[in-house]
Amino acid sequence: MDIFDAQALQKKYERWHELHEQIQGAQEKWLEANTLLFELQTYYQSEQWRKDHESNVMVECADNMYSIISEDALWSALTDHQEQAIRWMRLGLDVIDR
Repeated sequence: MDIFDAQALQKKYERWHELHEQIQGAQEKWLEANTLLFELQTYYQSEQWRKDHESNVMVECADNMYSIISEDALWSALTDHQEQAIRWMRLGLDVIDR
């Protein structure tokens, strides 16, 4: 027969609740990021991006940020986003499969 420490489990519940709220916030941020990336993807796949890229249009970038005019910045963002989506799905499936 298992013996449970109700006080220790209460602390675990409180930590879970705190994390659960943070996860809900992360999901809202995910939706915002998805909306932003969709607009960036639309630009990246447009004729205008090709012209901007060929013309080497200059844009101001924050420190440690790549220009969206470069070939790799938006491509990397799109692949990173897809990989992150796969990780979210796998995490969710692990919970369901339990």
